[in-house]
Amino acid sequence: MKPVKRVAAIVLAATISMSAMQSGALAVEAAEQTAWQQTAVQQTAVQFTGFVHAGQQIGEVPFVLGQDIASLTAQMPQALSVILADGTTMDIPVSWICLGDYANTDDFYYQFVPQWDMTAYSPAGVLDSATGVPYVVAQRTDSAQTAPEDGVMQSQQNANKNASTIFSFLIKNCNFHAAAACGILANIECESNFNPACWGDRGTSYGICQWHNERLTAMQNWCAGHGYNWKELTGQLYYLRQELSGNTNRYLYNGLTIANKLRAKANTAKGAFDAGYDWCYYYEVPANRGARSAERGNKARNRYWPDFSGKTVTEDPTPGDSHKPVYNVFSDIRKGAWYCSAVQFVYDKGIMNGTGDGRFSPNDRLSRAMVATLLYNLSRSRCGCTVKSPANARFSDVPAGAWYATPVRWAVSAGILGGSSNGKFNPSGVITREQFATALYHYAKKLGRNVSASASLDRFSDSANVSSGARAAMQWAVAKKIVNGTDQKMLNPKGSLTRAEAAQMIKSFVSAVA
Repeated sequence: MKPVKRVAAIVLAATISMSAMQSGALAVEAAEQTAWQQTAVQQTAVQFTGFVHAGQQIGEVPFVLGQDIASLTAQMPQALSVILADGTTMDIPVSWICLGDYANTDDFYYQFVPQWDMTAYSPAGVLDSATGVPYVVAQRTDSAQTAPEDGVMQSQQNANKNASTIFSFLIKNCNFHAAAACGILANIECESNFNPACWGDRGTSYGICQWHNERLTAMQNWCAGHGYNWKELTGQLYYLRQELSGNTNRYLYNGLTIANKLRAKANTAKGAFDAGYDWCYYYEVPANRGARSAERGNKARNRYWPDFSGKTVTEDPTPGDSHKPVYNVFSDIRKGAWYCSAVQFVYDKGIMNGTGDGRFSPNDRLSRAMVATLLYNLSRSRCGCTVKSPANARFSDVPAGAWYATPVRWAVSAGILGGSSNGKFNPSGVITREQFATALYHYAKKLGRNVSASASLDRFSDSANVSSGARAAMQWAVAKKIVNGTDQKMLNPKGSLTRAEAAQMIKSFVSAVA
């Protein structure tokens, strides 16, 4: 980004205040890049306590790609109302500066904030560009750039339709709540105006999320290998879900971490801001990302949350695509395997995703943190298994920012999983088959289901190995065909739970209680 020149005594830096979850090096960066800084108050300056419309969008102006910034800012207000110390108001002259890199990027949305002569008008403190000043939105009106073979310009009607489709997909297929989906929508509009055929950054990035360089190549290859067209919305959405399903050591190493950050946000207007901010900051990672993250958070909160928070989820973008065979999605899922249909179920419902690098890892053992997350995802899926919980449990070995923190607090507060007597949860501990059956038993109770069903365990050769505290749950699980035993007529109650077994038990549980 080109350096911003000093105007009078004010300096506009790149970012705004960080969300509460960001700490460490990022917090240092935020401190170094406070949005507004000012010099010592001039004795002759008119002092004011703040702007009348602080933190609010006060206008929207159109622009087309390549339009000079002078003609754009000429359409914006030339004066703003401020509040004086005695409570009265007055207008002060302002000009406008873009939080993003307007000169060198081709986004569809920019946020402009005011600047003024601080030798004449001085605020009584540091003003934050996210909440302390009004802002004006510049909205691009020309179509997304497309290559000839990708078709002609996209109408705004198509953009609105795609936005609804993307929102529904994020809720139904990616297990995001409305606030998280609104945060992602705000970013996608800024990147591509929801046009899957959009080329950006001078022809080097493509699609709704503007995949770039090796990530674009990865998207193309994944779609080709799984029967999707990488130039179409459906293929891009399913690839996005794949990107967010695991952490890898390649281009998007933290996809699952990013997704879990958004899922942990509050499903509120503020949560929409935080989701828009974090998606930009960690997923899009544009130049001047602090300021860009703030403007997209504003858009998520002010534009998409009011319009989409109560929106009805529609069907998938293409009928049947949610049932894309998992043996074509994951390289280690064999068609016809005993767990194939169960993996299909949990994948379609957004309850379980892959482990990265195109794998599901059916034989990997599940930790307690993973099981808490799985059950949390089940509660948030569209399976009729929603359990509400205050999520107020705290453990010394569950950091507030951990990807599993919210699921663990939810599961323990709901009485589905338990902690230990020493104030710890043991998130990395391996969970056994009888422990998982017990968790499902408590889950069914929380749903208000009748759990009186009981089957004898005598037909299993190792029934004596079932713990006394788990016996009622195992008897119920066998009666409901959630636990069927092994080919050797063994329950294996103390055996560690695999991902494939968890998928099968979840599928059977939903069938039994939903």
